[in-house]
Amino acid sequence: MSAAKPEARSPTQDPLVRKVAEVLEGVCRKCDFAFAEALCPRSDGHCLVQTPATFCSNDDCKRFHQASSEFVFPLQIGIPGRVWKHKNIAWHGDVSTLPSTIYLRSELAHQAKLKGCVAIPIQVRDTSTFYVALFYSSKVLDQRDIAEKALETCRGLLEPTKDPQMVIPMPTPGDPAVVIGSRSVLSKSRSWLKCELALQKPEQQRASEDVEDIMKFTRRLEFFKHMAEGQRYLLCQKMTLQRINSGVVLHRSSDAPDPSLWRIVVLGRIAVQVTEPYGNPTYPVWHFDSGQTFSKTYLNLFISDVGIRAHIETVTQCQCLEVRIPPQMRDEFKAWTRPLWYEELTRYFGVSINEAGEALGMCTS
Repeated sequence: MSAAKPEARSPTQDPLVRKVAEVLEGVCRKCDFAFAEALCPRSDGHCLVQTPATFCSNDDCKRFHQASSEFVFPLQIGIPGRVWKHKNIAWHGDVSTLPSTIYLRSELAHQAKLKGCVAIPIQVRDTSTFYVALFYSSKVLDQRDIAEKALETCRGLLEPTKDPQMVIPMPTPGDPAVVIGSRSVLSKSRSWLKCELALQKPEQQRASEDVEDIMKFTRRLEFFKHMAEGQRYLLCQKMTLQRINSGVVLHRSSDAPDPSLWRIVVLGRIAVQVTEPYGNPTYPVWHFDSGQTFSKTYLNLFISDVGIRAHIETVTQCQCLEVRIPPQMRDEFKAWTRPLWYEELTRYFGVSINEAGEALGMCTS
């Protein structure tokens, strides 16, 4: 494609957006980025959307920006959503090779020849006004140095801003009280107390009353929602309770598959962590909280053929139910318990719900 004169675009009267556009251009010129964009929360606060502030060095970048205009990013979804959530810088060696569950626009980035990406949070001091600035390189970023340079350049350009002052916020701390607070109601219920007592008995010593106590608790869980009583009884009879310390890796993408093992979080938080091949940045892409289910097969959503590794790790001390699925029930469980990631669903926004269900291999209900 033909080259175009580098262009910083900010067709707006908003002085904050104009300042962000100046920062985008300054960082791109100093750090040799080909493209930059800035996103901010939509008026309802539910997701990030594009702002008019961009910097385009060529026609490919302009087309990438145009194609990105309708994309939105809820909290924790995609690179912008994760930066919004954690208020922390992120860098990626080559977004064009990432699976869409990590970077939704990977195919667009490939077409625009955009590879390395650095994302930086910007906030107006003492307000909720927030931006995520993303800088893209035409080269693979295999060292964190360029991310640090972009961060320092951005900070230097923001420092002179006054009335209001724009800053790079401090990262959001990981507060276990927040992580396991409101969503830990499962572990406080009466049915859980009886279930916990029953699970403390070895499988061979559980009476039918013990299994019934376990079954009563499981009726609160999505995992068992569409299950017949006989199937539920069989799984509850053999269910075990795990108490796990923080920082324990439960599954790695390199492990042998185990389609029989599923875990349900009762208390605590567990993260899916991804490690990229270029410079080996590691970061969380998803969390499982109280009541949610996971297995090693979920890691397949986040790996690709370019050397990405993934693992599931406890973030806090956790209590999990461990369920072993017998071979005759595994096909049913694959359809009942598979998660639908936001990025994956977007592929089917243009078709009917029945067509989407058929493509995903599950019932539309």
